[in-house]
Amino acid sequence: MESWYWWDDFLKIVAVDHQLSSTETKTFLSSFLRDNLNKNDQERANFVYGETETSKQSYKKQMGGVYKKLEKSFPQISDLNNDKFPVVSGLLEQKYKTWEPINQGQTQPIINNSSIQSDIVGNPFIPINGSINNEQFFFGRTKEIKRIFETLNSGSSVAIIGERQIGKSSLLMEISRQANTLLLQPREPIYLNLQDIHDDDDFYQFLCDSVGIDFCKGYRLSRNLKNHRLLLILDELEKMTWDGFTNNIRGQLRGLAEGMNAPLRLIVAACTSLDQLFPDSQDIGMTSPFTGICIEYNLERWNEQTSRDFIASRLNSPLLKPEYQTITFTEDEITELINQSEGHPRKLMALCYQTFNRYLEKLSCV
Repeated sequence: MESWYWWDDFLKIVAVDHQLSSTETKTFLSSFLRDNLNKNDQERANFVYGETETSKQSYKKQMGGVYKKLEKSFPQISDLNNDKFPVVSGLLEQKYKTWEPINQGQTQPIINNSSIQSDIVGNPFIPINGSINNEQFFFGRTKEIKRIFETLNSGSSVAIIGERQIGKSSLLMEISRQANTLLLQPREPIYLNLQDIHDDDDFYQFLCDSVGIDFCKGYRLSRNLKNHRLLLILDELEKMTWDGFTNNIRGQLRGLAEGMNAPLRLIVAACTSLDQLFPDSQDIGMTSPFTGICIEYNLERWNEQTSRDFIASRLNSPLLKPEYQTITFTEDEITELINQSEGHPRKLMALCYQTFNRYLEKLSCV
């Protein structure tokens, strides 16, 4: 008899592989529960969103996005005009039956707390480019995370200020992962890198899609978000100073984030202080839209001890291939790596990656 956690784990992997948003993932996982497969759209909508007048509309909107992303694996569903659910359900069932863990006869779930274990790695000092979006590779910043959640739980929003490539994006993603357990008032985390957004309307479209409501802004947006509680995480806030973005959007964000029980709690990341980032607000006789809303925290470089701890944690990583777990760095190498990186996490990662590769080359010659 099938263990139901296998089906649930399979669905979670599908959601990650197809890069479903948090709202799409919630809708997808709930809709395709074994108990819900024989229900109609309205029944599934009520299960996901509750029995409201807009539940079916929100459900169809989110499932439309889900189906679009699933076309990567199931291109045949793009030709369907009517009810896609039974077809997609059948396709998922077929894929599930060929899923490797099932066919290998495993009896324990491979997913814990909705996180998918990474493959065993040959070099533990990864990624050397981009942000760290896998919780198993995130390191440190424990004190910073504690302070940030203390601030959020006090009713304030947070601005993380730090130089480029210091780890702001990786920290934001880790905060998003921990929000469900560390926030006293439950809020749905929504992460957005503003590099993907080009103007006010683009931003509003993303926010509305994430929540599952029709496009709106101004009063209608405030009204439609009244019963939502969101943790809106904005990366690369500098983008809001570019052409295409107005002070109106920043003013609305302020309005939506004011108050202990406000619809939004904000976490924003930037390279410079918010007062310096938005001087136009002062030019027109206004305070910065984030003044009094966001408490700023400076994200510092790593000190020597943190750098040492990072190197040790990677060399002892359980994800490292067994045959490479005997590799260690000399004290001289560690000192040089720390001095060259100057406390910069990205530089230290890249330098350690190169050093580890030299050991791999020596092993290959043996």
